[in-house]
Amino acid sequence: MTKKIFKYLSFLVPNLIMSAILGKAMSFDRQQWVIMVVFLLIATASGILVAQFWEKVQQTELQVMQNRMLATIQGQEPRGVLTEPNSPHYDLIHQFNTLQNYIKQTQRTAQRDVTNYQSLLASLPVGVINVNRRHIIDVFNTTAADLLGVQQPKIPIAESLVIKQFTLSELMTQTFNTQHNQQSILNLQINGEVKQYEVSTLYHQGDLKHDEVMIIIYDLTSVLQIERMQSDFLANASHELKTPLTAITGFVETLQGPAGEDPNTRKQFLKIVADESERLSSLVIDILSLSRVKQKNDAVDTKLIIKNVVDEQWQHIKTMAATKHITFKNNVSQNFVVHGLKTDLETILQNLIVNAVKYNKQDGDVTVTVYKDHQHWQINIKDSGIGIPKNQQSRIFERFYRGDESRQRTIANGTGLGLAIVNEIVSKHNGEVKVNSQVGVGTTISVTLPL
Repeated sequence: MTKKIFKYLSFLVPNLIMSAILGKAMSFDRQQWVIMVVFLLIATASGILVAQFWEKVQQTELQVMQNRMLATIQGQEPRGVLTEPNSPHYDLIHQFNTLQNYIKQTQRTAQRDVTNYQSLLASLPVGVINVNRRHIIDVFNTTAADLLGVQQPKIPIAESLVIKQFTLSELMTQTFNTQHNQQSILNLQINGEVKQYEVSTLYHQGDLKHDEVMIIIYDLTSVLQIERMQSDFLANASHELKTPLTAITGFVETLQGPAGEDPNTRKQFLKIVADESERLSSLVIDILSLSRVKQKNDAVDTKLIIKNVVDEQWQHIKTMAATKHITFKNNVSQNFVVHGLKTDLETILQNLIVNAVKYNKQDGDVTVTVYKDHQHWQINIKDSGIGIPKNQQSRIFERFYRGDESRQRTIANGTGLGLAIVNEIVSKHNGEVKVNSQVGVGTTISVTLPL
């Protein structure tokens, strides 16, 4: 208020002095003095009003600039201020507008980086978790939630509310305490199932209050399972190959000695050698078939009349089936037609029908049925055989797996690769194999393939 009074007096006082000097010099009478004073007051008031107007204009520009600066600080989109080149604050406002544009571009770049970062985190095949010294999680991607069997949490969140595995929390704490990266393979109980994860922790140095640990989780369960399967395959293949070779070698050496002179002994031993040779040949053929499944196939899909393909495969094993008096029922319509690789379908049917005969009972039956919808078709091979125990059904597609060896051997010999070959072929075609079996009642193997 005081400043305004001084400002108004600065307009009035000089005018009064100039008027007094002018009136004295021109010897004004009383009426002229009154007219001059009134004119002076009007001129002073006009000057004050013009000054106030320009001051208000100038203050409005600065006020707008201040308001928009506060809005930017509060997170709103940065905006500039309109001004005229003759404004006394033009340079200041121009610099402010330049700063606002820079902030806007920086925000857009930062938002784009955050979006890309979040997309990357979401698409990573590994779990990523970031924890600060106060054990607050500020990064927790979808893969980490899936691997740990929890719902995607809203971050930030306390570590103890999400990570329930003691060994994982201990590894994280150890990283904070030692300030060194850690790496370990952990066996974690996830939803009632033991999973094997490779966990790496990366320590980020800040001050003691702001250091962080990033946790990278990679699921090794399937990798280690494949390694075990490969190891088992090599061990089993070596054993299966060695057994007939040992028998062949032993009996040939015996035949080369005095025992070979006896016709009955020679006939008996040669029969054993022939059987073991056939077994060895079947094993080699199955191993080669299994390896070829993974190779690129240049064959072209052809029109397949499923009833005819099934009948062809049955003709190959009619002699085997006759020894058990197996009744075969091909319930596939002659009009049931699909397109696919004939060789792959023949291999699937050959292995499934052979198994249905081998593990069937005397005077049993084998039935083949089909089904089709808009996207898939299914073929079912049902037998009335010995059945498969419930605890073995999940393993029958493993290579060389034959369940109870003593039980299986008394019924039928085989390489143990038939169902593994079927599973590999079906997987190659993005299909599915299912088993439904009951001990003493029979087994149904269903193969579903895309049309």
